[in-house]
Amino acid sequence: MPKPNPAHVRPAARHGIHEDARQILAVLRGCRQTVNVVLVALTDGVELEVWADGTLRRRSRFLRDSEARKQCERLASRLTRRGYTRAEAR
Repeated sequence: MPKPNPAHVRPAARHGIHEDARQILAVLRGCRQTVNVVLVALTDGVELEVWADGTLRRRSRFLRDSEARKQCERLASRLTRRGYTRAEAR
């Protein structure tokens, strides 16, 4: 019996996402809104979550931690130009 070709083998299904760690990278406060930027470490990459007043607004996936942190800095600088101030991340 021939060995199955890897192209014909289905990958194992993922049942949920299991995160390894979380870190708050930035907390920005505006006159009416608070934005939290959270770095989530996963087994196969990292995610950058943007929360605004307790609601998840955006989730971006990156392969490297450094790219996610660069994106966080770009977002924080854009928001500070719009009048948000950086608060101390807990």
